[in-house]
Amino acid sequence: MSKATVLRELMKKLNKSFELAVTRELAEYGITLPQLLVLRRITNGPQTIGDISKAINLSYSTVSGIIDRLEREKWVKRVKDMKDRRVVWIQTTEKVEEIRKQVPAFQESYYASMFEELTEEEMDQIIQSLELLTKTIDKKVGEKS
Repeated sequence: MSKATVLRELMKKLNKSFELAVTRELAEYGITLPQLLVLRRITNGPQTIGDISKAINLSYSTVSGIIDRLEREKWVKRVKDMKDRRVVWIQTTEKVEEIRKQVPAFQESYYASMFEELTEEEMDQIIQSLELLTKTIDKKVGEKS
């Protein structure tokens, strides 16, 4: 197996493992991973569906469906812009503040705990490698645009 294939398989496995860990954690609270991504995105202030979809790399229609479900659960609300009625802002409700305190996946410490067995040097190496990998892939993607 080539190194490129090994790297691809490791990235797939890492992504799957990370997603599984977070998904299991969220299931206890009735939240899906895509819902968490949306909620984390708007926690610091209202955003449009378009802004959210770009930020979390999901289609507009997918994010709109997620927002619909979150709105039914009273976790978010749609607010029309006062100056431009075509613009609709998505913002959290008080209910999200309650759940943020309860759900570990909202806390930075949750992610830190995943890596607590790694030394500082190992963390630095991984960060450097992932930054290089991201830069390399972004460059290739940019060449094809």
